[in-house]
Amino acid sequence: MSEFFKLMKDLRFRRTMRMIFKFAWDFWWLGRQKHFISGRRLEAKTKALYRKQATYFTKTAMDMGGLIIKLGQHVSAQVDILPKEIIDELSKLQDSVDSVDFSEIQQKVERELGVSISEIFAEFNTTPIAAASLGQVHRATLRTGEDVAVKVMRPGVEDIIAIDWKSIQVAIRLLKRWTKIRDFMDLDAVYDEFHETVMDELDYQKEGRNAEEFQLQFIHRDDVVVPAIHWSYTSSKVITMEFLEGVKINNFAQLDAWGVDRTKLAKSLIEIFIEQILLEGFFHADPHPGNVLVQPDGTIALIDFGMVGRIPEDMKAQMVALLMAVYLKDAHGAIDALTRLRFLRRNVDLEVFSRNLTSLFEQINGDTFDLSFVTSGDNAEELRDFLYSQPFQLPANTTFLGKAIGTVYGLCTGLDPELDLIGTVKPYVEEVVRSDLRGSVFSNVVDEGKNLLKGILPTTKKFISAVDKMDSGNLRVKLSSSFEKKLIETQNKNTQRIIATIIGAVCLLTATNMWNEVNHMVSYVLGTVGLLIMLSQLKVRERRRDVRHARQMRAMRENNRFEKSKFTSRE
Repeated sequence: MSEFFKLMKDLRFRRTMRMIFKFAWDFWWLGRQKHFISGRRLEAKTKALYRKQATYFTKTAMDMGGLIIKLGQHVSAQVDILPKEIIDELSKLQDSVDSVDFSEIQQKVERELGVSISEIFAEFNTTPIAAASLGQVHRATLRTGEDVAVKVMRPGVEDIIAIDWKSIQVAIRLLKRWTKIRDFMDLDAVYDEFHETVMDELDYQKEGRNAEEFQLQFIHRDDVVVPAIHWSYTSSKVITMEFLEGVKINNFAQLDAWGVDRTKLAKSLIEIFIEQILLEGFFHADPHPGNVLVQPDGTIALIDFGMVGRIPEDMKAQMVALLMAVYLKDAHGAIDALTRLRFLRRNVDLEVFSRNLTSLFEQINGDTFDLSFVTSGDNAEELRDFLYSQPFQLPANTTFLGKAIGTVYGLCTGLDPELDLIGTVKPYVEEVVRSDLRGSVFSNVVDEGKNLLKGILPTTKKFISAVDKMDSGNLRVKLSSSFEKKLIETQNKNTQRIIATIIGAVCLLTATNMWNEVNHMVSYVLGTVGLLIMLSQLKVRERRRDVRHARQMRAMRENNRFEKSKFTSRE
């Protein structure tokens, strides 16, 4: 408590606390009114309060700068937690503040690099080309004649951040006292992710290393460039990088004037981020239009690598499984992947969620997806309401991933409303699935397998639905123990036979596809094995049919003998 009163001497801390206590008071007062007004009016007043508070926060953050802006941007990505009214307002929050006087910037640069600006730069523009809450960027020219962008951390920002951390920690302690919020979200996890991200942004040397990692990542592509880092003129608080000409990717007028193919540009952008997420597991976490530039020839220039994200291998595998489930329109497979990704909270209504996913998957035709179903009209509102009403969450470590995907998708659909999302993603999913396998052999097998799965999915879904009902208690069947045992034995035998048949078919199919790609002997062997497996199953099936026929004939003879004995006894 003594530390709190000590911090209250700071004007910035007092202003933040005043905002927090105002929010707390407004919610407390609204809670008292629920006993005296109708439910409909309470709902309207609640939405109005959300909007009012989000507007107040946005204005305060823009005035104060520092971490408050970053916090607002971070929280605005929590679409699974916050109401629509708050998200809509916070999405307007831009990290753009008044610039610092150049004399202060000059002192910072010279102190960090240990030499005067005139010794390094032939020219140094005193007017910044960008000014954010943590730093600002100036254009300059090195003595060697190279055009560069110099990003400098704002003087005194360390003290501002220290106060803001204290304010955020106090706010979290207060929020954790509110049981409803504490049970609904993991505040500590959200704070940890936010803290880690901001601390990374405060280290410009780390940003430089991130840029070089992206350079290696895109070395095989000629449609994207990343600025080179001049390490001789870089420190933890100053970074000097190659200056890349270009306009914001949403400057459609200039793109059209240059004759840039916007459809091709959208395809390139989505491919770049699919590679980052699915293949590399390392992605740009802040791809807003100011960080994604387009050059006159249509090349994409990515800049500002302070915010990046990494995806663990196990998480990447589940993301591929999710995409394959979407491709196969398999709602149960998608739910399983989402569960493993921890996107679903406990006690989720899987039946309702499955119905919503099935409706969504019905919009997929071939390799295309009617995205207007989820981006316009009542469907968008219905899906958003579903996300808020269901126990659906974004795990703490995926907040920036979700925000990055949403931002990139918005940019791509702005460039090309007819973007074939499923068709663009498909090759990368298959590349991950193939892993180290080469050539078209596995691709053909995958395609055949998908066709097979598409054929059996309707039946499988009905079976799984029945099993789900039995498991949940909605379907009750009374079976005798002997019949149940026989049913299990029969099911096991049939399952083994089906698996063996599928293995044989895959071997035979693979041998056929490999005929022109590998040694013929390999195809002979593989094909023979597959054929033998399938013939053995046919033989087993015939033998079982013969046994069944013999049993039927024996039963008929016994029945006739029984009938004859009855007739004789009567006479």
